[in-house]
Amino acid sequence: MSDHYDLFLAVDLPPDLPEPVLGEVRWLLGQADMPTEPKSADWESWGGPWQAFDGGSASHSFDGADVSLLVRATDRPNRDGSEAWALTVRTCVHEDDFGVTMDVVGWLLRHATTRGWVGFVRDSSLGQVRHLVRHEDGFDLVDVRPAGQPQRVPWSSR
Repeated sequence: MSDHYDLFLAVDLPPDLPEPVLGEVRWLLGQADMPTEPKSADWESWGGPWQAFDGGSASHSFDGADVSLLVRATDRPNRDGSEAWALTVRTCVHEDDFGVTMDVVGWLLRHATTRGWVGFVRDSSLGQVRHLVRHEDGFDLVDVRPAGQPQRVPWSSR
């Protein structure tokens, strides 16, 4: 049985994102035609490009659905009145595609304006969760490991 990864990513992209980049983001989400020369990864070494974040169906290995959405952040404009692009992706990634998918994530994060926590990756076999943390030099995958007993906060749904 193959491992899968549950990838969640939530970032803002600049309002003036260049059209070739915006077009490629839309293609990755399944919302546009493929660019002539996709720049988001070295696709040829992976057998050719595909829409890595095309959502809209039940997740292959995790509860819930794979989703992707790119919208203008109209409710929180920048100081100059411009509106960033808000991008959210939740997708199931096969272990064979994990390397190229993380290349695409790195490409997206080079264009993003969000700093700090931007998402997580969860492994299907181990249940291990790693946070995606963006910084000025790129991003890190940070292991989440409880120190001692995890703190639980009871929540009543009544």
